[in-house]
Amino acid sequence: MKTYRHLAITSTLFLSLWTGHISLNQAQNQNQKPKFMTVAERTSTIIDLEILEEQAQSGDVRSQLRLGSMYRNGTAVARNTQRAFYWFLQAAKSGHVLAQLRVAKMFQEGIGVERNNQSAFEWISRAAQSRHVDALTQMGKMFQHGIGTPTSLTRAFEVFLDAAQQGQTEAQNHVADMFWNGLGTPQDRLQALRWYEASAHQGNVDAKNTLGILHLQGEGVAKNTERGLELIIGAASDGHPAAFHNLGLIYEIGLGVPPNNLYAYLWFTVAAENGHQNAARFREGVALSMSSEVIKKAQELATICRVKNYKRCISF
Repeated sequence: MKTYRHLAITSTLFLSLWTGHISLNQAQNQNQKPKFMTVAERTSTIIDLEILEEQAQSGDVRSQLRLGSMYRNGTAVARNTQRAFYWFLQAAKSGHVLAQLRVAKMFQEGIGVERNNQSAFEWISRAAQSRHVDALTQMGKMFQHGIGTPTSLTRAFEVFLDAAQQGQTEAQNHVADMFWNGLGTPQDRLQALRWYEASAHQGNVDAKNTLGILHLQGEGVAKNTERGLELIIGAASDGHPAAFHNLGLIYEIGLGVPPNNLYAYLWFTVAAENGHQNAARFREGVALSMSSEVIKKAQELATICRVKNYKRCISF
Protein backbone atom coordinates (compact mmCIF):
# COMPACT_ATOMS: atom_id res chain seq x y z
CA MET A 1 0.00 0.00 0.00
CA LYS A 2 1.55 3.28 -1.09
CA THR A 3 1.24 6.15 1.35
CA TYR A 4 1.85 9.87 1.11
CA ARG A 5 3.00 12.30 3.72
CA HIS A 6 3.28 16.05 3.38
CA LEU A 7 5.54 18.76 4.78
CA ALA A 8 4.52 22.40 4.72
CA ILE A 9 6.96 24.68 2.94
CA THR A 10 4.82 27.81 3.29
CA SER A 11 1.33 28.33 4.65
CA THR A 12 -0.10 27.46 1.23
CA LEU A 13 2.43 24.97 -0.20
CA PHE A 14 2.80 21.32 0.69
CA LEU A 15 5.53 19.14 -0.67
CA SER A 16 5.04 15.42 -0.75
CA LEU A 17 7.05 12.52 0.52
CA TRP A 18 6.39 9.06 -0.85
CA THR A 19 7.19 5.77 0.82
CA GLY A 20 6.61 2.59 -1.02
CA HIS A 21 8.06 -0.20 -2.93
CA ILE A 22 9.63 0.10 -6.30
CA SER A 23 8.80 -2.78 -8.66
CA LEU A 24 11.37 -4.04 -11.20
CA ASN A 25 10.45 -4.63 -14.87
CA GLN A 26 12.36 -7.27 -16.80
CA ALA A 27 13.37 -6.22 -20.30
CA GLN A 28 12.55 -8.63 -23.09
CA ASN A 29 14.04 -8.89 -26.53
CA GLN A 30 11.08 -8.36 -28.84
CA ASN A 31 12.98 -9.71 -31.85
CA GLN A 32 13.90 -13.01 -30.26
CA LYS A 33 12.22 -15.93 -32.02
CA PRO A 34 10.43 -18.54 -29.90
CA LYS A 35 12.46 -21.68 -29.31
CA PHE A 36 10.73 -24.93 -30.19
CA MET A 37 12.00 -28.01 -28.37
CA THR A 38 12.62 -31.22 -30.22
CA VAL A 39 11.40 -34.55 -28.86
CA ALA A 40 14.93 -35.30 -27.68
CA GLU A 41 15.15 -31.95 -25.90
CA ARG A 42 11.80 -32.49 -24.19
CA THR A 43 12.88 -35.97 -23.10
CA SER A 44 16.14 -34.57 -21.73
CA THR A 45 14.22 -31.91 -19.80
CA ILE A 46 11.98 -34.56 -18.23
CA ILE A 47 15.00 -36.62 -17.21
CA ASP A 48 16.78 -33.55 -15.79
CA LEU A 49 13.66 -32.65 -13.82
CA GLU A 50 13.46 -36.16 -12.37
CA ILE A 51 17.10 -35.95 -11.28
CA LEU A 52 16.50 -32.52 -9.78
CA GLU A 53 13.46 -33.81 -7.87
CA GLU A 54 15.51 -36.72 -6.51
CA GLN A 55 18.28 -34.40 -5.36
CA ALA A 56 15.79 -32.02 -3.77
CA GLN A 57 14.01 -34.88 -1.99
CA SER A 58 17.36 -36.00 -0.60
CA GLY A 59 17.80 -32.57 1.00
CA ASP A 60 19.97 -30.74 -1.52
CA VAL A 61 19.14 -27.08 -0.85
CA ARG A 62 20.32 -25.81 -4.24
CA SER A 63 18.01 -28.23 -5.99
CA GLN A 64 15.14 -27.23 -3.72
CA LEU A 65 15.69 -23.56 -4.54
CA ARG A 66 15.97 -24.29 -8.24
CA LEU A 67 12.72 -26.25 -8.23
CA GLY A 68 11.00 -23.51 -6.25
CA SER A 69 12.07 -20.94 -8.83
CA MET A 70 11.06 -23.19 -11.73
CA TYR A 71 7.57 -23.75 -10.37
CA ARG A 72 7.19 -20.08 -9.39
CA ASN A 73 8.14 -18.84 -12.87
CA GLY A 74 6.81 -21.72 -14.96
CA THR A 75 10.28 -22.51 -16.32
CA ALA A 76 10.40 -25.94 -18.01
CA VAL A 77 7.38 -26.93 -15.90
CA ALA A 78 3.80 -25.74 -15.59
CA ARG A 79 3.63 -22.79 -13.19
CA ASN A 80 2.51 -24.02 -9.78
CA THR A 81 2.79 -21.65 -6.84
CA GLN A 82 1.87 -24.36 -4.33
CA ARG A 83 4.79 -26.52 -5.49
CA ALA A 84 7.00 -23.45 -5.51
CA PHE A 85 6.06 -22.71 -1.92
CA TYR A 86 6.68 -26.34 -0.92
CA TRP A 87 10.22 -26.35 -2.26
CA PHE A 88 11.12 -22.91 -0.95
CA LEU A 89 9.83 -24.06 2.45
CA GLN A 90 12.10 -27.11 2.40
CA ALA A 91 15.12 -24.90 1.70
CA ALA A 92 13.99 -22.43 4.35
CA LYS A 93 13.78 -25.18 6.96
CA SER A 94 17.43 -25.96 6.20
CA GLY A 95 18.33 -22.40 7.19
CA HIS A 96 18.78 -20.83 3.75
CA VAL A 97 18.16 -17.12 4.35
CA LEU A 98 16.95 -16.19 0.86
CA ALA A 99 14.50 -19.10 0.94
CA GLN A 100 13.27 -17.90 4.33
CA LEU A 101 12.69 -14.45 2.86
CA ARG A 102 10.82 -15.98 -0.07
CA VAL A 103 8.61 -18.07 2.24
CA ALA A 104 7.85 -15.01 4.37
CA LYS A 105 6.87 -13.03 1.28
CA MET A 106 4.62 -15.82 0.02
CA PHE A 107 2.90 -16.06 3.41
CA GLN A 108 2.42 -12.29 3.51
CA GLU A 109 1.04 -12.08 -0.02
CA GLY A 110 -0.88 -15.35 0.02
CA ILE A 111 1.00 -16.84 -2.95
CA GLY A 112 0.95 -20.64 -3.03
CA VAL A 113 -0.24 -20.71 0.57
CA GLU A 114 -2.98 -19.09 2.62
CA ARG A 115 -2.09 -15.54 3.66
CA ASN A 116 -0.73 -15.54 7.20
CA ASN A 117 1.11 -12.48 8.54
CA GLN A 118 2.08 -14.23 11.77
CA SER A 119 3.85 -16.97 9.82
CA ALA A 120 5.43 -14.34 7.58
CA PHE A 121 6.84 -12.59 10.64
CA GLU A 122 8.14 -15.87 12.05
CA TRP A 123 10.12 -16.58 8.88
CA ILE A 124 11.39 -13.02 8.65
CA SER A 125 12.57 -13.35 12.24
CA ARG A 126 14.48 -16.53 11.39
CA ALA A 127 16.14 -14.84 8.43
CA ALA A 128 17.00 -11.81 10.56
CA GLN A 129 18.90 -13.98 13.04
CA SER A 130 21.77 -13.96 10.56
CA ARG A 131 21.56 -10.13 10.44
CA HIS A 132 20.75 -10.26 6.73
CA VAL A 133 20.07 -6.63 5.82
CA ASP A 134 16.94 -7.25 3.76
CA ALA A 135 15.46 -9.45 6.48
CA LEU A 136 16.20 -6.81 9.11
CA THR A 137 14.64 -4.09 6.97
CA GLN A 138 11.48 -6.12 6.34
CA MET A 139 11.31 -7.01 10.02
CA GLY A 140 11.56 -3.33 10.92
CA LYS A 141 8.61 -2.50 8.66
CA MET A 142 6.55 -5.27 10.24
CA PHE A 143 7.31 -3.94 13.74
CA GLN A 144 6.60 -0.41 12.54
CA HIS A 145 3.16 -1.24 11.13
CA GLY A 146 2.16 -4.11 13.40
CA ILE A 147 2.14 -6.74 10.65
CA GLY A 148 2.14 -10.24 12.15
CA THR A 149 3.42 -8.87 15.44
CA PRO A 150 2.42 -6.13 17.90
CA THR A 151 3.52 -2.66 16.84
CA SER A 152 6.82 -1.64 18.42
CA LEU A 153 8.54 1.48 17.16
CA THR A 154 11.45 0.84 19.51
CA ARG A 155 12.10 -2.60 18.01
CA ALA A 156 11.54 -1.21 14.51
CA PHE A 157 14.22 1.42 15.12
CA GLU A 158 16.64 -1.15 16.53
CA VAL A 159 16.45 -3.48 13.55
CA PHE A 160 16.40 -0.65 11.01
CA LEU A 161 19.56 0.74 12.66
CA ASP A 162 21.29 -2.64 12.45
CA ALA A 163 20.56 -2.85 8.71
CA ALA A 164 21.41 0.83 8.17
CA GLN A 165 24.81 0.44 9.81
CA GLN A 166 25.50 -2.36 7.32
CA GLY A 167 24.70 0.01 4.46
CA GLN A 168 21.10 -0.96 3.57
CA THR A 169 19.82 2.23 1.95
CA GLU A 170 16.08 1.76 2.63
CA ALA A 171 16.83 1.09 6.28
CA GLN A 172 19.00 4.21 6.39
CA ASN A 173 16.04 6.26 5.19
CA HIS A 174 13.77 4.68 7.85
CA VAL A 175 16.34 5.46 10.56
CA ALA A 176 16.50 9.05 9.35
CA ASP A 177 12.70 9.36 9.43
CA MET A 178 12.56 7.99 12.97
CA PHE A 179 15.35 10.24 14.24
CA TRP A 180 13.69 13.24 12.58
CA ASN A 181 10.29 12.59 14.12
CA GLY A 182 11.43 11.05 17.41
CA LEU A 183 9.73 7.72 16.73
CA GLY A 184 11.15 4.75 18.64
CA THR A 185 14.16 6.85 19.62
CA PRO A 186 14.75 10.35 21.03
CA GLN A 187 14.48 13.02 18.37
CA ASP A 188 17.86 13.93 16.91
CA ARG A 189 17.70 15.90 13.69
CA LEU A 190 21.44 16.04 13.21
CA GLN A 191 21.49 12.25 13.20
CA ALA A 192 18.48 12.26 10.89
CA LEU A 193 20.29 14.46 8.38
CA ARG A 194 23.35 12.23 8.56
CA TRP A 195 21.24 9.18 7.67
CA TYR A 196 19.25 10.99 4.98
CA GLU A 197 22.54 12.00 3.35
CA ALA A 198 23.90 8.45 3.58
CA SER A 199 20.75 7.01 2.02
CA ALA A 200 20.51 9.68 -0.69
CA HIS A 201 24.18 9.18 -1.55
CA GLN A 202 23.33 5.56 -2.39
CA GLY A 203 20.46 6.70 -4.60
CA ASN A 204 17.44 6.22 -2.35
CA VAL A 205 14.68 8.32 -3.90
CA ASP A 206 12.74 8.82 -0.66
CA ALA A 207 15.85 10.26 0.99
CA LYS A 208 16.60 12.49 -2.01
CA ASN A 209 13.07 13.85 -2.00
CA THR A 210 13.06 14.46 1.75
CA LEU A 211 16.45 16.19 1.72
CA GLY A 212 15.29 18.31 -1.17
CA ILE A 213 12.31 19.50 0.83
CA LEU A 214 14.44 20.22 3.90
CA HIS A 215 16.90 22.29 1.85
CA LEU A 216 14.05 24.22 0.22
CA GLN A 217 12.49 24.89 3.62
CA GLY A 218 15.76 25.54 5.40
CA GLU A 219 14.61 23.16 8.12
CA GLY A 220 17.45 21.50 9.99
CA VAL A 221 19.89 22.80 7.38
CA ALA A 222 20.73 26.17 5.91
CA LYS A 223 18.18 27.07 3.24
CA ASN A 224 19.63 26.15 -0.15
CA THR A 225 17.16 26.36 -3.00
CA GLU A 226 19.64 25.18 -5.61
CA ARG A 227 20.55 22.08 -3.62
CA GLY A 228 16.90 21.38 -2.86
CA LEU A 229 15.93 21.53 -6.52
CA GLU A 230 18.88 19.34 -7.47
CA LEU A 231 17.80 16.63 -5.04
CA ILE A 232 14.12 16.69 -6.01
CA ILE A 233 14.99 16.67 -9.72
CA GLY A 234 17.27 13.71 -9.01
CA ALA A 235 14.43 11.83 -7.32
CA ALA A 236 12.11 12.71 -10.21
CA SER A 237 14.67 11.43 -12.72
CA ASP A 238 14.52 8.12 -10.85
CA GLY A 239 10.74 7.97 -11.28
CA HIS A 240 9.62 9.07 -7.79
CA PRO A 241 5.90 10.07 -7.87
CA ALA A 242 6.10 12.51 -4.94
CA ALA A 243 9.08 14.23 -6.54
CA PHE A 244 7.05 14.65 -9.75
CA HIS A 245 4.31 16.25 -7.68
CA ASN A 246 6.78 18.46 -5.86
CA LEU A 247 8.15 19.74 -9.16
CA GLY A 248 4.61 20.64 -10.14
CA LEU A 249 4.22 22.66 -6.94
CA ILE A 250 7.63 24.27 -7.39
CA TYR A 251 6.76 25.49 -10.89
CA GLU A 252 3.26 26.51 -9.88
CA ILE A 253 4.45 28.97 -7.23
CA GLY A 254 7.90 29.71 -8.66
CA LEU A 255 10.07 28.36 -5.88
CA GLY A 256 13.66 28.86 -7.04
CA VAL A 257 12.47 28.97 -10.66
CA PRO A 258 10.19 31.37 -12.56
CA PRO A 259 6.51 30.38 -12.20
CA ASN A 260 5.48 28.28 -15.16
CA ASN A 261 2.03 26.73 -15.42
CA LEU A 262 3.04 24.68 -18.44
CA TYR A 263 5.73 22.87 -16.45
CA ALA A 264 3.47 22.66 -13.41
CA TYR A 265 0.76 20.98 -15.48
CA LEU A 266 3.37 18.67 -17.02
CA TRP A 267 4.67 17.43 -13.68
CA PHE A 268 1.23 17.11 -12.10
CA THR A 269 0.26 14.98 -15.11
CA VAL A 270 3.31 12.74 -14.74
CA ALA A 271 2.70 12.43 -10.98
CA ALA A 272 -0.94 11.46 -11.53
CA GLU A 273 0.05 8.86 -14.12
CA ASN A 274 2.45 7.34 -11.60
CA GLY A 275 -0.07 6.99 -8.80
CA HIS A 276 0.09 10.23 -6.82
CA GLN A 277 -3.37 10.60 -5.34
CA ASN A 278 -3.58 14.41 -5.26
CA ALA A 279 -1.78 15.33 -8.46
CA ALA A 280 -4.81 15.24 -10.77
CA ARG A 281 -6.66 17.72 -8.53
CA PHE A 282 -3.67 20.10 -8.53
CA ARG A 283 -3.38 19.76 -12.31
CA GLU A 284 -7.01 20.75 -12.79
CA GLY A 285 -6.44 23.81 -10.61
CA VAL A 286 -3.49 24.92 -12.76
CA ALA A 287 -5.44 24.25 -15.94
CA LEU A 288 -8.01 26.91 -15.01
CA SER A 289 -5.48 29.63 -15.87
CA MET A 290 -4.10 27.94 -19.01
CA SER A 291 -5.17 28.14 -22.64
CA SER A 292 -6.04 24.97 -24.54
CA GLU A 293 -2.89 25.44 -26.64
CA VAL A 294 -0.64 25.55 -23.59
CA ILE A 295 -2.38 22.52 -22.07
CA LYS A 296 -1.81 20.60 -25.31
CA LYS A 297 1.88 21.55 -25.22
CA ALA A 298 2.15 20.37 -21.61
CA GLN A 299 0.57 17.06 -22.55
CA GLU A 300 3.07 16.68 -25.40
CA LEU A 301 5.93 17.30 -22.97
CA ALA A 302 4.51 14.69 -20.60
CA THR A 303 4.63 12.18 -23.45
CA ILE A 304 8.26 13.12 -24.13
CA CYS A 305 9.03 12.60 -20.44
CA ARG A 306 7.57 9.10 -20.54
CA VAL A 307 9.58 8.23 -23.65
CA LYS A 308 12.76 9.49 -22.01
CA ASN A 309 11.92 7.65 -18.77
CA TYR A 310 11.73 11.01 -16.98
CA LYS A 311 15.45 11.66 -17.35
CA ARG A 312 16.36 15.13 -18.66
CA CYS A 313 12.99 15.39 -20.36
CA ILE A 314 12.94 19.20 -20.17
CA SER A 315 15.49 21.91 -19.45
CA PHE A 316 15.27 23.00 -15.84
